[in-house]
Amino acid sequence: MRAFFLQLIIFISSLLSLKTAHKLAHFLARLTWKWSEKQRRITLTNIKLCYPEISESAQINLAQASLEQTIKSMFELGLIWKKHANDINRLIKNIHGIEVLNQATSKNQGVLLAVPHFGNWEVLNLWLSHQYNFSFLYKPPSDKKIEKLLLKYRGSGGANQITANTKGVRKIFTALKNNNVLAILPDQQPKNGQGIHVPFMGQSAYTMTLFSKIAQKTKVPVVFAVAERLTNAEGFDLHFKSAPPAIYENTEVSTTVLNETIAEMVSIDPSQYQWTYKRFSIQADGSVPYQKSKQQ
Repeated sequence: MRAFFLQLIIFISSLLSLKTAHKLAHFLARLTWKWSEKQRRITLTNIKLCYPEISESAQINLAQASLEQTIKSMFELGLIWKKHANDINRLIKNIHGIEVLNQATSKNQGVLLAVPHFGNWEVLNLWLSHQYNFSFLYKPPSDKKIEKLLLKYRGSGGANQITANTKGVRKIFTALKNNNVLAILPDQQPKNGQGIHVPFMGQSAYTMTLFSKIAQKTKVPVVFAVAERLTNAEGFDLHFKSAPPAIYENTEVSTTVLNETIAEMVSIDPSQYQWTYKRFSIQADGSVPYQKSKQQ
């Protein structure tokens, strides 16, 4: 059933303009904020943890804006995967830091790309697929029908999709050896035993060590990248940023630098980060910041 609804969203959104898709997302975001206590709680908890310095009303406004941005991503799928699958450049307005990516690829060593959950990753994925020998690591969903759809649409540009498992890790090194641009979403909370606790925006965040270990072992150029959604449904800007040299140091230093640089990318527009995700659910002291209060 979930696969059917995903396919339906893709079909409907492929018929819409970007402006209409965003208007629909705005309407649904208002309903979701009103009726989904769970989404309100998760999003607002993240905002309060990471932006304690802003007022309560500003925290609520940012949480509401973030929820709307997340729903926009969903209603952009058909536009990206079907309507503009072969002409994604029509949606790209500006590319900031392209010289960073050009310099990295010119070394012919492969490039390790850190892509946080910001803006619309699918835009970046499709653009990269048309520009480079491109691979990315993904976590297979539990629903095989959904995975089949994702493989179909995400692979339309020729991307090499690598599963996040033991066999996939071996393929990562092969892809880099073959001079691929390899993307990993490094801010997804790993399973227990696959990460360490380091700060992220002032909070302890269980952070994957895989990205840092790949950087340490291969010493390939590391670049951060996001696709920023522009206001007034104008399209998207791509941003590329070099990783600090400390990304190649020991795992604790490297993962700390990883999170610090992700935070810098988030600052482009904090509302476009995926605050609807339980980023801080694994804590060293066993605390659970997303628990429903007894008053609710």
